[in-house]
Amino acid sequence: MTIEKRIRGLLQKGVAFGGFLLLCALFALPAHAQAAQDPYYYPGYDPAAYGEIDLMQYVRSITLTVNGQEYTPAQLQEMQQSGKPLEMQVGDTASLNFSFALCGRAYAADDPTQLDEAASTHVTYPNGTAYLNGETVAPGATGILDDSSLMVENTTADSSYLRLGIGWLLDFCPDDFRINYSEGGVSFAQKGEALYLYFPNGIGADTYAGPGYFSLGITLGEVIQEIRIPGVPGYYVPGSDDWVFPIHMVESAADMTGAISTYGDILVRKVWQTGGQEHPDATIILHYTENGVKKTATRTLAGDNATAKFTIRSGMTDCWLEEDMTGLEDYTATLTSSEDGKTFTFTNSTTRTVSISKRALTGTDELPGAKLELYVLSTDGAQTLIDQWTSGETPHEVELNPGRFLLHETLAPAGYAVSLDIPFTLREDLTFQLDGDTGALEGDTLVVTDAPLEVKFAKVDENGDPLPGAVLTLTDLTAGTQVARWTTGAEPYVITGWTEGGAALVAGHTYVLHEESAPDGYETAADITFVFNADGSIPDHGYHTIQMEDKPKTPPPSPTPSAPPPGSTPPPEDTPPGNTPPDRVQTGDNPWMWVWLALGIACLCGAAGTALYYHRRAHIPAYLRLGLRDR
Repeated sequence: MTIEKRIRGLLQKGVAFGGFLLLCALFALPAHAQAAQDPYYYPGYDPAAYGEIDLMQYVRSITLTVNGQEYTPAQLQEMQQSGKPLEMQVGDTASLNFSFALCGRAYAADDPTQLDEAASTHVTYPNGTAYLNGETVAPGATGILDDSSLMVENTTADSSYLRLGIGWLLDFCPDDFRINYSEGGVSFAQKGEALYLYFPNGIGADTYAGPGYFSLGITLGEVIQEIRIPGVPGYYVPGSDDWVFPIHMVESAADMTGAISTYGDILVRKVWQTGGQEHPDATIILHYTENGVKKTATRTLAGDNATAKFTIRSGMTDCWLEEDMTGLEDYTATLTSSEDGKTFTFTNSTTRTVSISKRALTGTDELPGAKLELYVLSTDGAQTLIDQWTSGETPHEVELNPGRFLLHETLAPAGYAVSLDIPFTLREDLTFQLDGDTGALEGDTLVVTDAPLEVKFAKVDENGDPLPGAVLTLTDLTAGTQVARWTTGAEPYVITGWTEGGAALVAGHTYVLHEESAPDGYETAADITFVFNADGSIPDHGYHTIQMEDKPKTPPPSPTPSAPPPGSTPPPEDTPPGNTPPDRVQTGDNPWMWVWLALGIACLCGAAGTALYYHRRAHIPAYLRLGLRDR
């Protein structure tokens, strides 16, 4: 090998080794750079070093609810493209409903206890991580998205670093929005133009937490053509497109029920419904057009049932009345006219603050975690959603004008059944009236109570009598956990709200009653699957009782006696089966059998002797046979 070839070989090896080092450096640099941006190496996340975490990354869906109807952005866009956009007026209320999840686990549709790896959301952990369930992910490896440590660390408003910017919301309703919590385990704190999510009670070691929900209630204060929520690159909704809710906004229409179509004098009347409270004077405005110019005239009405007069002359057109509501923001004004079109009555009603207290049937403290909705009932039977919230540590307050309302509970806290609907009326004098036998009034407070879920388990025999000694278990199939185990007694086993181990019964969950072992002499019964309705009833099993029946074991069949052989003599009828009288031997033989047997043997012997004789004779030599013959 020449020196030139050796040098060329060394150079090639050097270049290859240098390339290898360069590739290592290239792979190392992005990992280091990513560590400063990618937050996925929990626990021990440092928000001071890596920044706050944008909650929008975890949002799965956002919907808009208007008058009890829920719309997705895609539905609103289709309505707009078809020429029938969602129409709203300034002053209308709505709610934006957020669905989010801090966990990327997905489970099989046909088996909710089976993890669906393919459908789960995976991320890369540059520095590795340790799940709260003990599993670990090596540095640089990919694992299922799991931010369970965020749930544990964000237990106060001050410690939270899960941030949701709301600058877009403050642009069009800076002073009139509210946060409705969908569950008692999540809360928000507002700091400037952001909401910070935290978990007041912590989440413990729950690495399998499901999606969370919350709503932002808004009152539209200006004309807008869409609600646009800035999007960010997320794990459940790819890309960074904004969430756009197109709507057709219009100014609040003037009340033209005061349109005047006659000439002459007209009378205006003012009625106050304030529950005896003092009120300011009223100002009534007449709008009209004269000689092509729009003009107005005013009257001031002081006191209750005050009246004033306007004269409508020839040449005045487009005449209509309205009330100047300046300074009367806490009042609602309505206008009615007489049949002859000569008298117009303005009625002003003030609002009343109503407290709605959610309690357990057996206590006086507030019961957090219940989802409630309040509807106003129209004279035509229509129901319009005006408020929704999740109960907390204090009663919920709402401002109401006189009218008829319906309070509806959509979801009860764990361990409880939902309450029945409560219809009530706020009279014109601002006093309350319950319109049914549900709910209770304590002064200005409407009390709504939830009864604990209850179920009785009766173990019975085939006659329906109690059957002690069976070992039964109860499993929450929805949660995938066994919640109770007991041995049956003379009375049914009762669970009210919670098991002895502290597990709560949950409305809507599916349960399985299983017999682990049956009493002696009984077969184990088949499993019984049941579900709690929201009101606590149990379909197909009565209202509260699950009855499981055990059937006795079937005894083994008795052996069947064999039939006697043909020709045998059966024993006397008074002889017990299997016993033979002592004075005779039961052989089954016939006396003639011995005679026939002896004759048969004699015949056989004769035949054998004859055959032997002829056989031997055939083998004697001829000269012998001749000699013998001569003899």
